[in-house]
Amino acid sequence: MSGLLSNRNNFVSCDTTDDRSRRRRSGNMSAMPLMHGSAEQVAALQEIQELFRPSHEQLQICMHEFEQEIKAGLGDESVSRTAQPRSSDLKMIPSYVTGYPTGNEKGTYLALEISGVDIYVCQVKLKGEGGKLAINQYQYEIPDDLTTGNDFGVLVDYVADCVADFQQRVSGHPQEVYSMAMCLGFAVRQTGLDRGTIVALEHGFEFPNVIGSDVVELFTAGFQSKGLNVRIVAIANDAVCTLLAHAYQHPATRIGIVHNIGTNCAYYDKVSNMRKFLAQQHNGTLQSPAGQDMIINTEWCTFDLRHLPVSRYDQKVDMESNNPGRHIFEKMTTGMYLGEIVRQILVDLLDHRILTFTATDGDGEEEEEEESCLLRIPYHFDTSYMYVCEADDPSGDLEDTRVVLEEMCKVGETSLADREIVKKVCEFVGQRAASLVGASIAGVVKYMVESGIGLDSNGEGSAIAISGDVYKDYPSFHPRVCETLKALIPEHVSSKISVGIVKFSRIVGAAIVAMMAEKMDQKDVEML
Repeated sequence: MSGLLSNRNNFVSCDTTDDRSRRRRSGNMSAMPLMHGSAEQVAALQEIQELFRPSHEQLQICMHEFEQEIKAGLGDESVSRTAQPRSSDLKMIPSYVTGYPTGNEKGTYLALEISGVDIYVCQVKLKGEGGKLAINQYQYEIPDDLTTGNDFGVLVDYVADCVADFQQRVSGHPQEVYSMAMCLGFAVRQTGLDRGTIVALEHGFEFPNVIGSDVVELFTAGFQSKGLNVRIVAIANDAVCTLLAHAYQHPATRIGIVHNIGTNCAYYDKVSNMRKFLAQQHNGTLQSPAGQDMIINTEWCTFDLRHLPVSRYDQKVDMESNNPGRHIFEKMTTGMYLGEIVRQILVDLLDHRILTFTATDGDGEEEEEEESCLLRIPYHFDTSYMYVCEADDPSGDLEDTRVVLEEMCKVGETSLADREIVKKVCEFVGQRAASLVGASIAGVVKYMVESGIGLDSNGEGSAIAISGDVYKDYPSFHPRVCETLKALIPEHVSSKISVGIVKFSRIVGAAIVAMMAEKMDQKDVEML
């Protein structure tokens, strides 16, 4: 397998010619003083840059601490200063998915995803032959009156109707019973491959009576009441699905990452390393051999970057969030928060008259504009604006940045220096986010290599699969992550790692989980 500089199959190269030229331009722009700014503006921007430029040593600390959190989350007593294992920022949730897809498996499987108010039902036909597959997918919208109430069964019935409609559209064998895996937007405490209790409902759902119920039992009962020929065989996590969606076509995949408005990471580990998990099993044993490898869901959004300097802007975003003091890694790296960090910086620069345009909120009596400025309204500088500003050609008049500010954010007329400052602020915040993601991935890789996981003994190496609109659509994010990885991981390791951007991962990956569940059942039967 070729390494981080490769472009293999559907892998996105970590260092294409366009990426190198963009990185040179971006890096030079970040290092250069403003071409059109005053001395005061240059000094202010340099201060911002220092706040958002972690050093190589700090990134190494981040990598090391992430590795330690993995060990602590698994129950490794070697990272504890006492006789008892210490707590971890990472949840390290077992997926109960063991073994690896080969790309030669065949069959037809269903996947169900509930994401926000959208329902996705997907049929995936696995054709083998090194990972060939065909996909049929439909999207349904959940009506507002089905998102709250005292009877969760009403929502289950609607989902069952959607699955029934989907099967009528695509199924060529209506009497055949299909295996399905579910990927849900609810917080579920998984206790088995096809068992899990609902801990909390998110994204606008409110059914208090359903908390503590087994989600598979609820949906199985609903599907049976509708006469659906569907068997729910697994619950799937988004990062697990990303890993397996890629692994079916690239069997050396060992890490799956989702980076969008939220973030998560899953990876393969030896069951024998999962001390907490083993201790919680009945009589301390597993039904399947402890010598197997299992995918673990880290829930790394909860990683606390207490070993890195947090800027005053990060502190403000955190304190004004709905969960202050928690999910710090998520708040410093994901699409939910990056645009808001930029907005906080721009408002501060406006208040200190570093930026020269006007940004009134329309509350004054003299204000008669139909549309007031949006820049002073929290979360109204969308993270996607950063993509536009960063990609704006610095040799011109930064017209795209002007459109973002004057037309999208409704600020007053901007100068070229204003637009240049905004472009650079986006670069600083985006660069730091990618660096922290890269350092955390490096922590996972470091742990896996030292534990004998992830690098094949035959020297072919491993793959990392990443999905999510922020990672996919932010042009400079991928090369920056890879740049950080290469800076932190020894060359003999990085040369054996490929990083691939995955599309349609979650829903396709859930179908792969259903296939893996069947595969695991067959192995259990063979052992009897």
